Amino acid sequence: MYLSRAQAFMTTIVLFIILPILILLGLYLGGKNTIIDNLIYVFFAANFIFILFRAAYWEFTNYYLRYAYVLIFLVIAIRNLFFIDRSLQSMSDWNVGIDVVVLIVSFILLYLNIAIIRASKKPSKHINLSFPFKNGRYIVTDGGDGNISSLLNYHSKAQVHKSGKSNTSMRFATDIAKMNKIGCTVTSVLTKENKDYEIFHEEVYSPCEANVINVVDEIEDNIPFSRKYPYNVGNCVTLKLDHYYIVMGHLAKGTIAVKPGDRVKPGQLLGIIGNAGLTPRPHLHMQVSECEDGQYWQGESIPIVFNNSYYPVKNKVIKV
Repeated sequence: MYLSRAQAFMTTIVLFIILPILILLGLYLGGKNTIIDNLIYVFFAANFIFILFRAAYWEFTNYYLRYAYVLIFLVIAIRNLFFIDRSLQSMSDWNVGIDVVVLIVSFILLYLNIAIIRASKKPSKHINLSFPFKNGRYIVTDGGDGNISSLLNYHSKAQVHKSGKSNTSMRFATDIAKMNKIGCTVTSVLTKENKDYEIFHEEVYSPCEANVINVVDEIEDNIPFSRKYPYNVGNCVTLKLDHYYIVMGHLAKGTIAVKPGDRVKPGQLLGIIGNAGLTPRPHLHMQVSECEDGQYWQGESIPIVFNNSYYPVKNKVIKV
């Protein structure tokens, strides 16, 4: 399921840098085609850029690069549609075969984009919690309704979680990383050091007043992108609020500051971020599930809203 360090690097370069540049370059060079060609290619590029903007893993490049792609697309699209003279062109120049293929791909992308939009809508049923970090800029790396769009939130449709019979509780699970001022979460995709991630050893705070019902605190951190991960959420704290169960995972060994039976208050220190469990890089995994029998890994997943304001969908940035 998870990529190696080299695979993650190559995937990032190809999907998030080379491919967008080639598509935008092709859009620019095709500007003198017929108006029909241009409408079709602009429609295709718009769908591609939108899906890239909303669903790409910008944590591995730079968050602000996505805005550059949107700006470049808009400039080229306007230039192609309104500022090129096509008065001498005829319908014989229309590349019907190629355009049909491009249209088919475009409608597939459009379908995926509609799913992304639907998965981004805040559900009416949710739980309001305090944001578990202080003082920084944080990016949601997976979040939203995973049953509608796995591009926004991979958890519920991932085979590894289906096999572990925990996917139903992860429909709205949220992964969070930290971003620096220039929009990066890590110094290098190829790093073997957890300390190179902005969120590593960041303090995690209780999001509500609740009872601590479970603590795991003995699992060693992984080497980033080593592909050797146990199937668990690593060192974690599980809180119980009425019939809601809140799991805060991938914490660092020996850092958890609470124990089962404690009653914690909002803003109370729980532990610090590590890279333990089923995770290729440091981040916080957070999920809420509802059940009556205490089997919270098989419970109904409940969407989170932070501070009555932030519904954590993928690529949302939260400043605190």
